[in-house]
Amino acid sequence: MRFITTKSFMPFVIYRIVLGVLLFILVGAGALSPHAGESAG
Repeated sequence: MRFITTKSFMPFVIYRIVLGVLLFILVGAGALSPHAGESAG
């Protein structure tokens, strides 16, 4: 965790935002199903 104290926290924040937006785009495009983790029953 020393990286966070020596470097800026911003790259991690940007990384998380980009990942979240990408996930929403994939779900919206139908590439991923929001119910993929649920059982088919």
